[in-house]
Amino acid sequence: MKTSLPLDVSLLEQVISLAVLAGEAIMPFYRKVGELSVDTKADCSPVTEADRAADRLLQRQLPLLLDLPVLSEETEVPSYKQRASWTDYWLVDPLDGTREFLSGSGEFTVNIALISHGCPVLGVVYVPVSGVGYGGLVGGGAFRYESGSLCSINVRTMVERKDNGEPLTLVASRRHGGERASLLGEALSVHFGRAEVKPVGSSLKHCLVAEGKADLCAHFWPTSEWDTAAGQAIVEAAGGLLVDTTFQPLRYNSKPSLLNPSFYVIADRDFDWRRWLPLTGEFLE
Repeated sequence: MKTSLPLDVSLLEQVISLAVLAGEAIMPFYRKVGELSVDTKADCSPVTEADRAADRLLQRQLPLLLDLPVLSEETEVPSYKQRASWTDYWLVDPLDGTREFLSGSGEFTVNIALISHGCPVLGVVYVPVSGVGYGGLVGGGAFRYESGSLCSINVRTMVERKDNGEPLTLVASRRHGGERASLLGEALSVHFGRAEVKPVGSSLKHCLVAEGKADLCAHFWPTSEWDTAAGQAIVEAAGGLLVDTTFQPLRYNSKPSLLNPSFYVIADRDFDWRRWLPLTGEFLE
């Protein structure tokens, strides 16, 4: 996809640095999570001052990198009439996995994506507790960030998985759709010998696919565009796909609603997943 945005590793590193700063804003609240006041948003999801602190930082700093609108989970969403004119914009979830944050599991992330013409072209997912992050430039590669350094990552193919004697690994939400994920794993086991279902919180699921630690992620529950954009950029940059159940890539800001359809995150884009996943289509409804 053609874009006039200055997409390079330097910009990616700057966005990672902002994600790290947002993580640093979150961690003092995490250390005293039992004392935090929790509010409930209109969609019944929880929000805390940690979400808001990270959001304020990103709202200030992202336009200094590229002077574009910022669409965030934690601020009022402009009308579609206004958003429809946006060619390029930042899309962020300042604290993805608030329930994981509140439970103390550590599986929460800072998600930052850059959208151009409806497609995520840059994505960063950062895990404040571990200090590990993931970044991707579509067409420019995907990376794991740790201790200030970037290391290239790639999805694994089904041939590599089989040659290594590893089970098909399905990552699923720790909080939603667990029974259906188990049923999907059982159905896939019939065809692939053994399928392991691994519960993981937040967008970390997508990153495990991107770095070759999982083969598939199936989302059975409602998500919004800020939940998927950063992960989609990273997975695509690593060689994989994030697609709806008709195997079309998710598009962004293309309709008034910001809700996503059900979708798959796929590691091996050359494998004939269409042959197998429709067998389990009932688990997505």
